[in-house]
Amino acid sequence: MRTSSERTGLGTARSAECALAQRPAYAVLHAQCRQTKDVPLPHAMGLLLMPRCCCPCHQSEGGEA
Repeated sequence: MRTSSERTGLGTARSAECALAQRPAYAVLHAQCRQTKDVPLPHAMGLLLMPRCCCPCHQSEGGEA
């Protein structure tokens, strides 16, 4: 079975915090990322309101990143 990021095609989406944290002066922003889980669209099967952040720093959180 495909993961939700594969179904939506948004597997490369990073949160705003993690995108900015790629810059050396803002590296501490990874800890402020709030997109660590997929948020499903209410009453819709398999559709996401907001996909989780695909940043490698979150792979140990959430289980299947």
